[in-house]
Amino acid sequence: MTRKKRSQAPKTKPEGLFKREQQGKTGQADKKHGHKPKAHGKHKRNHTESYNERHGRRHNEGAQGRRAYPAAKDGRNPGLLLEGYFMTSRKGFGFVRTRNAEWPDIFIAERNVGDARQYDHVLVRLFTDIEEYRKRGRKIDKETRMEGTILQVLHHVDEVDLQAQDGADMQMVMWQLGAPGEFPQAVLDEAKAAPQTVSEEELFGRRDCRSLPLVTIDGVDSRDFDDAVFCTRLESGNYFLSVHIADVAHYVQMGSEMEQEAFARATSVYLPDRVLPMLPKELSNGICSLNAGVDRLTLACDMEFTPRGRLVDYDIYPAVINVAKRLDYDTVNAILLDHDRKLTAENRDMLPLLKPLAALQRILEKMRTRRGALNFDFPEVKVKMAENGRVAEVVKRHSRLAEKMIEQAMLAANETVAEHFRRKQIPFVYRVHEGPKEEKLFNLNAALLAFGYNELGDAEGNVSPREVQNLLKQAAGRPEDEFMQLMALRSMSHAEYSPDCSGHFGLAAKYYCHFTSPIRRYADLAVHRAIKHDLAQPDDSLKVRKMSAYMAAAAQQSSVRERLAEEIEREAVKMKCCLYMQEHLGEIFAGKVAGMTAGGVFVALENGIEGRVGVDDLPPDEYNYIAETMLMQGKAHCFTLGDVLWIQVARVDLLERRIDFVPAPADRIPAASRD
Repeated sequence: MTRKKRSQAPKTKPEGLFKREQQGKTGQADKKHGHKPKAHGKHKRNHTESYNERHGRRHNEGAQGRRAYPAAKDGRNPGLLLEGYFMTSRKGFGFVRTRNAEWPDIFIAERNVGDARQYDHVLVRLFTDIEEYRKRGRKIDKETRMEGTILQVLHHVDEVDLQAQDGADMQMVMWQLGAPGEFPQAVLDEAKAAPQTVSEEELFGRRDCRSLPLVTIDGVDSRDFDDAVFCTRLESGNYFLSVHIADVAHYVQMGSEMEQEAFARATSVYLPDRVLPMLPKELSNGICSLNAGVDRLTLACDMEFTPRGRLVDYDIYPAVINVAKRLDYDTVNAILLDHDRKLTAENRDMLPLLKPLAALQRILEKMRTRRGALNFDFPEVKVKMAENGRVAEVVKRHSRLAEKMIEQAMLAANETVAEHFRRKQIPFVYRVHEGPKEEKLFNLNAALLAFGYNELGDAEGNVSPREVQNLLKQAAGRPEDEFMQLMALRSMSHAEYSPDCSGHFGLAAKYYCHFTSPIRRYADLAVHRAIKHDLAQPDDSLKVRKMSAYMAAAAQQSSVRERLAEEIEREAVKMKCCLYMQEHLGEIFAGKVAGMTAGGVFVALENGIEGRVGVDDLPPDEYNYIAETMLMQGKAHCFTLGDVLWIQVARVDLLERRIDFVPAPADRIPAASRD
């Protein structure tokens, strides 16, 4: 196929954008997806379980990198051998945490501890008969009681190991929490066989968008690019937005080694010094990455918005593209916010795209705010690594215009795709989020009353997103601002994936999904499979039943693995923060009281690192902790949220990943800051 010359930004809507489907009756909308699998005879089958059984070879096991002990291969034999990290107690007994995220910690009686010490990497033999559990139809989960004995200490862990610059600190976090290990050889072999260029045959049935001047905008250090965007203002005054997402499903076929491993991992995990990818680099950084200047296959979502942010047209289709330019957030912010002359001159050809995209960002953000969407302004703690493997710097990172431009574009595509498939009643994976529940709402309202705010919710305990939004607006700029945001966030359930469309409370959206990151999230890959299935065989009822089972399994697995990935990433950042502060022992910093318990106050430094000042280290007094108002009240001293507190770094415990502060000596506090 002859390559088309790249054209200027169109003044009218590109051909092929069709009118939005009429909002008519959806038929059996109360039935799950509108497709109710029939039970044939006596053999009614749970499709979700059957799909997981077919993937049992790797489901929460293959991605763990478990050593191949003979008795541990399938997890069914008595005397199963497992590896894990030992956690001891003051009474002598302990627990071993294995790499299976869905299993409980294994109890180790004092007599079976042997020479193991806190956080040692150990080999355990289970006393619990796993096969017997399964015969009785009992599922192993976090509530199951398991007991075993430590056979061998595989590696003693101490702080000297963690201070080395060889990655031992991250290895410890990965092992403790069950991060994915190396890819199996079969997966690597399959990845190496994947093509690295787009062939002429692969273009059949795809819209040729190679003349559209698309751009990727990501972090400076990004290596894989899921999405590319184009935006322009039409003659009608409306905005045309085209979002192209890497067509990962084209290369990761159902039932393949890569697909099974991707299902087991379900998400990439981002650590300060490395990425644990869902897909091998041949795909994530290669043929699936929307690198500039090369042809790539995508699934696209074109949208047209009014100046008020109302969606009037959309189109979802497979395409081939050639990204015009790769930009990063820093460059775009420098051009649009800082008006950097040099960077503006170097990227002048991109201004016809960037300026409309920035304008549309503001429009869509205002539209979502009117709708009641919540904006939790928690800065990200970013760990910057030096080339020698040490932590160079820890900073707080807030989203600026460029990040918000891409965020709003992705939100728009995700909502559009979700609504399209909800109206078609096709099996799908939705991103859902529930509002505050009764018990958590009670705790939130208790805090609100203590701070002088009105309670949330009606007589039945129902809360709308707009009520929470108004609360956040009232608290903005006040000392309790972050605390109120945190309390409001904790009152809600964690967002998760589901085959049922129940809406997204935080976004105040009726329909939402994750469509835009299939390189790093399996849920997005499942959404892509739904799109391709609909385009190819929209009326195949047999495949609809299979798709229902697949989507339910993908949603469940993605939710479980996402929570684990978040915990791994959080603990990895804590470890790096501890290593960074260990180099600042004895130094003085100014911080603000960010939280407290009866045992002390938590102080956040300017860079986002938090440490604890124990109540025994506070100035001598008789303290009374008042939880409702987050107040540590003494006779002569009082500490509350937002108070500035000068601290000295006293202790850093790498094994516990804990930083202890003490109040700074008065003679070391800058004179201008003394009371």
